[in-house]
Amino acid sequence: MKNIILILICSMITSGIFANTQIDDVFEDAVISFEEKDYSKSLDRFKSIENEGIISADLFYNIGNCYFRLNEVGRSILYFKKALKVRSNHEAARRNLKYALTFTKDKQETGSEDVIKSFWEKAFETLSINLLALISIILFSMIILLIVLMIIRYHNREKTVPAFITVVLTVFLLLFLILCFLKWKEYHNEDEAVLLSASAIGFSGPSEDFTRVFTIHEGMIFHIEREESGWCLIKLSNGLGGWIETDTFERIKL
Repeated sequence: MKNIILILICSMITSGIFANTQIDDVFEDAVISFEEKDYSKSLDRFKSIENEGIISADLFYNIGNCYFRLNEVGRSILYFKKALKVRSNHEAARRNLKYALTFTKDKQETGSEDVIKSFWEKAFETLSINLLALISIILFSMIILLIVLMIIRYHNREKTVPAFITVVLTVFLLLFLILCFLKWKEYHNEDEAVLLSASAIGFSGPSEDFTRVFTIHEGMIFHIEREESGWCLIKLSNGLGGWIETDTFERIKL
């Protein structure tokens, strides 16, 4: 019985290594095809990796580059946004997203014009959820150590300094836990979408019988408020809202 279990474990490990090697080979082939300007072949290779359930900022970034070279600006924007969803500090994806947005008919901003708000957005983007989790674990460990130290070493002594340090660390821990939660929420948020059709008309209700409110074009990024019978109520970055058909866009989700 033990031998059978051992064989199964070895088989699973071997299969995993083989699968990873295959994926690496396909990725390398896709990169070579891109460098040779065979963008369709490169896209097919990268998409085959995505179809395996691989979630990677670099993979989405490369898919976005392929779509951009194939003049599918909407899909390139979608995948640059996906790359940033996985890793918000992916500078190449952010740079290419900003560049791709200059090819859309509708003016769109990638960041806040307010200096203070822009600073905090930049700081939030720089911190990955893994880094925030690591810092939170370190802070929690330090707090536990200080509490143990106060119980053992400062049992009959003044505890003002270690108690003060513990309070400060606790405040920082709460701050980083909040940031972790916000990052987690952002990662799982599926309310943001990109228009993929050439254009879409926004109506005041979920039907073409309602009043036209706006017209948006390929590559427009917006938030989804509500969905109803093949229609979605969306909100643009300028605050304008309206109903568009659900088959004109794709959600930015992983």
